Amino acid sequence: MPFHRPFVLVSLAVLVGCGGFSRVMPPGRAVLEPALLAQRQEEGCGAESLERLRGAHFTRLAEVRLRGQLRVLWPQQRITRDLMPDRLNVQVDGTGQILKMFCG
Repeated sequence: MPFHRPFVLVSLAVLVGCGGFSRVMPPGRAVLEPALLAQRQEEGCGAESLERLRGAHFTRLAEVRLRGQLRVLWPQQRITRDLMPDRLNVQVDGTGQILKMFCG
């Protein structure tokens, strides 16, 4: 049964290759702290007009029409460096209360 041997070898190779996806990789150079991103003061997401929600739970943002994407940043969370001027970044505390809002 020569047909089964290549099939088994290919199947094993696929299974071994898939095992690499379960590893947790440490953050690389494309990651930075939210505070560093906030310092850049990117404009265009409408953060200024949402200041009234500071101190509220982040789920209140569901009531607001946003200009772009929303990214909620939890304590100790690291984020990628991809800057999107119309994306609203919302930094929250451990309970979900909004501490800071900025674009980027």
